[in-house]
Amino acid sequence: MAAKDTIEHDGIVIKVENNAIIVQIQNQSACASCHSKGACGLSEVAQKNITAEKPNVPVAVGDKVIVTASTRNAMLSVAFAYIIPSALIIVLLALLITAGTSEVIAAAIVLLAVAVYFVILYLCRNSFTRKIKFKVKIA
Repeated sequence: MAAKDTIEHDGIVIKVENNAIIVQIQNQSACASCHSKGACGLSEVAQKNITAEKPNVPVAVGDKVIVTASTRNAMLSVAFAYIIPSALIIVLLALLITAGTSEVIAAAIVLLAVAVYFVILYLCRNSFTRKIKFKVKIA
């Protein structure tokens, strides 16, 4: 059972490194467990690899584990991935349109600004790795 301030996913260890392990988790959409998913075709199941801190107990490839992250880390991730870019789009587009820029040019500038934002986010990924940590418990 997950604590109130953590998020948990079941996974399988696919690689063990010196200080970290790579765990494959199955991310499911809300309707993936629905009994009618075969008929509607809207369900989505995706496999994702998570790099987590190596636990103090020995783990091997193929072991079932539980990957945990704090809800604070999850909210920080959501903010950087969705909330900030959405705010950037809305504010920048409103400012450019208000300033009299044509809609096509304003849209191009906004798309370029969002692309630059995500490139900067990518370049800063190592600092995020130090702040946002995933931990592993043996299942």
